[in-house]
Amino acid sequence: MITTTTSGMGRGRWLLAALLGVTGMLAFSGTASAAVTGFTYTDTISPTKQSAKTFGPAALHNSLDTTYTGGFAPMPTTTVVQFSKDIKFTPGTLPQCNLNSISTVPDSTAMSMCGASKLGTGSVLVNGGALTGKVTAYNGVPSGGGQPPIGFHTDLFLANGTYSFSTTGIGTLDTSTNTLTTPIPQTGTSLTHFEVSIGKIKSGKKKGKPTYYVATRCKKKNWTDVATESFSDGSSRSATSVQKCKATKSKKK
Repeated sequence: MITTTTSGMGRGRWLLAALLGVTGMLAFSGTASAAVTGFTYTDTISPTKQSAKTFGPAALHNSLDTTYTGGFAPMPTTTVVQFSKDIKFTPGTLPQCNLNSISTVPDSTAMSMCGASKLGTGSVLVNGGALTGKVTAYNGVPSGGGQPPIGFHTDLFLANGTYSFSTTGIGTLDTSTNTLTTPIPQTGTSLTHFEVSIGKIKSGKKKGKPTYYVATRCKKKNWTDVATESFSDGSSRSATSVQKCKATKSKKK
């Protein structure tokens, strides 16, 4: 348990002290013999029945797990997901949130500011469960005319359920290469489990037809996605997710 006092200390300094205490305690759990022993990735898409030619609305659930031995080092620094070409992302005209403005505030505050930009929800485990977290994904404001980023805002809690702090990983979605690159906030801890679900979200209209944030087709009878996680020691690990899909018959004109 961490005990703090606010006597003679402003709220900002108290939060900083609490954060340093938590991360210092968790970082201490790592040892010189610590090592990454595994990395897995699963991308689950629904519905699995889609047209072989036309992209249809879909929901997806992404889950990543990193396992360690002897502690929780090296720390993960970046995750890159290469999605199948049969998965398409269209942010369209969805409301956009200034992700920097909600980076470290509790999610209740983030929702009051950016609720209209919400894409989905999920959860995390840090250092094998020493901290647990609630994830909310938000559609961000693009910089330099690029695609809107995805903000993975996370509230973190101690084992007793006490709120600890909030942080946000801001992913860059490159629709030309179909990749999502997300730097992992460095808090002196290691993210050991991450999952997020994004539903069937309408993102606008194109040629009179609705567009969706996530859309898929079943051209190759499966969706194959690859996730690569990089670590603070310069190493990396990759994992592949393969899910079968079924092509629906084209309607006769």
